[in-house]
Amino acid sequence: MNAVAIIVEHETPDLLALCLASLRRFAPEVRAIVMQGYEGAEAHALTIERARRMQMLGDAAIVILLDTDVVILSERWAPWLVAELEKVAVVGGLRHRGDVTQLYCEGTVLLHAHCLAMRRKAFETVRSFTANGSWDTAWEVSRLAHRQLGGTCAVVPQSGDGWPVRVGVYADGVVLWAHLGRGTSFRPRGPWRERLRRLAAWAGSPRARKILSYQEDRATFLRKGWEIVRAR
Repeated sequence: MNAVAIIVEHETPDLLALCLASLRRFAPEVRAIVMQGYEGAEAHALTIERARRMQMLGDAAIVILLDTDVVILSERWAPWLVAELEKVAVVGGLRHRGDVTQLYCEGTVLLHAHCLAMRRKAFETVRSFTANGSWDTAWEVSRLAHRQLGGTCAVVPQSGDGWPVRVGVYADGVVLWAHLGRGTSFRPRGPWRERLRRLAAWAGSPRARKILSYQEDRATFLRKGWEIVRAR
């Protein structure tokens, strides 16, 4: 498999470490390119554009966009991508949170960019990876593939045993990968801020309690992800 994975990192070193470890364990043939990004979907998209301009692909035939809050869970992930990309131009998962209207654009099913694999031609010829309103960085390449490049394959997220309910688990016969979502939004923000948040939750703040519940999901995702990656 001649593929590269472009990973945009912004203040999630713990999630990045797990993501890279899962690639080394289950898909060592995929070369990882880590790009320093910034806060927000627009900045994330601009970093992908920067990677495209820098022509870092070498002779790779497949380009994969990976978020840091993705963990690869099977050696079958990479061969499955290769097999699907022989039939279609773009392969990825659907959103596992948010409004259902974010799944479609002008009748086209929109893949989600957290784990998005595409033929090199799709990566190089799509006009932009810039987000548009509620549609994230994959919306234009989803439309391009549907209309001109031979279609897409979408993997519907499932609920997995032992994972927090807000984690998307993606499977095709076997569990292939999982996506935390909100991995950056709900990262810990420093000891003093977290103490104040816990105090606010104790005092009854709904927002503080919500954030703490997402942080608990994040901690469980990291713990279970490392258990799987390190298992022999």
